[in-house]
Amino acid sequence: MKTLVVYYSRDGHTKKVAQEIASQLQADLEEIIDQTDRKGVWGWVHGGRDAMKQQDTTIGPVTRNPADYDLTIIGTPVWAWAMTPAVRTYLEQFKGQFKEMAYIVTSGGAKADTIVKGMEELAGKPAKGFLGLSGRDFRNTQSYQEKVKKFVESLRQ
Repeated sequence: MKTLVVYYSRDGHTKKVAQEIASQLQADLEEIIDQTDRKGVWGWVHGGRDAMKQQDTTIGPVTRNPADYDLTIIGTPVWAWAMTPAVRTYLEQFKGQFKEMAYIVTSGGAKADTIVKGMEELAGKPAKGFLGLSGRDFRNTQSYQEKVKKFVESLRQ
């Protein structure tokens, strides 16, 4: 199965997971680049506001077309109990071109299934599976590894 892992990451947590999953699945990897400056405290504040208001943003050029893949896995951190504007923009841009979808959601504590529901609506496709990781999972190596392994195995079936 030809797989693409697409992610947006401000602080590196979602990037870490996306890279690991892409490696385990021998998938192609694509980073979504938000053209809006999201660095520092003000970037964090404005990013959270934009996420909460379900705002789009401008993203950098995408090099891989998800229509060329059997499975697209999209990763997002949670900002203000919502997906990031960059992921929202990506999903809207490619709606109708995804064959199968799966999601990675990293958060401080928000429930991944709530975020995934919104992602499914934007993509126009139900999730084949999703992985939700909290800050606690990142601090507990065993929990993190078990969850990633279980997610990867479920996608291989």
